Amino acid sequence: MIDETALRAALDREWAWCGLPRAPEWVSLLGEGESYAAWHVATRGADVVVRVVRRPTEDLPRAMRDEFTVLQLLPDGVGPEPVALDESGDRLGIPAMVVGLVPGEVLTDTDDWDDELLTRLAQAIARLHDRAYPRCGPVGDPQRSTVSIVGAFEAGLGWWLEHQPQVVADPEVLALLPGVRAYLAEREPWFEPVRRFALVHGDLVAANVLVEAGEPRLVDWEWAEIDDPARDLGYLGGRLASEGVQVRLGRDQVEQLVRAYLDAAPADLRATETVESLLARRDAWEVCESLLGSLHDRRLLAEGRHEPGLTERRIAAATSGLREVAPDPATLA
Repeated sequence: MIDETALRAALDREWAWCGLPRAPEWVSLLGEGESYAAWHVATRGADVVVRVVRRPTEDLPRAMRDEFTVLQLLPDGVGPEPVALDESGDRLGIPAMVVGLVPGEVLTDTDDWDDELLTRLAQAIARLHDRAYPRCGPVGDPQRSTVSIVGAFEAGLGWWLEHQPQVVADPEVLALLPGVRAYLAEREPWFEPVRRFALVHGDLVAANVLVEAGEPRLVDWEWAEIDDPARDLGYLGGRLASEGVQVRLGRDQVEQLVRAYLDAAPADLRATETVESLLARRDAWEVCESLLGSLHDRRLLAEGRHEPGLTERRIAAATSGLREVAPDPATLA
């Protein structure tokens, strides 16, 4: 991890590479995630975000070059502009990516998400999904011809079993698995006909949506891939919303998002989808993300890297919500 003093010194040398007209006058930490720290770097008339790695590049969920390629594929106005990439660390002394600044604020209060904002986000997602792909998978090499929500869940759970088995071994987690698996298996038939894939954000939670003057734009594209379009409808929020990350949406709001998306979707997608099909898959993605996301919170809690109070509330809400939405079939017998 690079500190502000070292970063400023490097930027004084490499300002042109960063897309600036002169040495920066402003360097400020925007935030830190699991993979990157984001720095706002600016001079008069120009603003960029310098994202520097916080873990070894081989441990990143996606290679930096893959995310940079995704940014080059985005329609205008959907996300940040790609500016520069250095995976070697030669420029700033640490691997880094430079992107345009996306202004705006994160909105996680339900009252902020009225029909107009939901519609505008749905339209932005539809623009992102405009290009059709016949296969799904990594952006640089999409080879799968089908998508499976059961397969996606088991792959995600498999990562945790391999790398953090103690988190999955929590009795509370083990008690949730039969219900979640049954819920997703029941909805698997909705995924079997999907053959029209799209470039998806892959982590379209409310915390990755910045809103400026009523216009939403998407940031943090490290999980982007070619996948089921309904995936990007399932993470914003809903009944299982994670506090501070997603937004609690009522069923009428969820349906508003899906209907607005279908209205704005390209003709070939509208020809194969209905509100019912999108809702069924969207709901499955929400359940899948809720369980897997709660494992991340449990890990942070166990390692003492949590936000006191907030992380515990997220875990409790996910546990109770999943018990209601996806109860263990054995308890219903």
